[in-house]
Amino acid sequence: MSNEIDRVVNALKSVPEKRLLIIELVNNVPMKLTLEGGREMDYQWLAEHQPEVNLAVAEAKAYGTHTIQAVAALIRLHSSKEGE
Repeated sequence: MSNEIDRVVNALKSVPEKRLLIIELVNNVPMKLTLEGGREMDYQWLAEHQPEVNLAVAEAKAYGTHTIQAVAALIRLHSSKEGE
């Protein structure tokens, strides 16, 4: 099993870093003061940038789905090796 783990680790090391659009987008959303003295995102700005928001959300959902699938595959690999 160690050989398979080494192969997976080496494969993961070669995967380039992914910077999700949604993180960049959220970091750039202007903040507004609330009546209570807190801060919240500027929803008007978000509405004006709806196409970018939709794209960022779709990208994050797809990336999350693929991550879940990869984890499930690794769990299946681990489980099958334990059964041998």
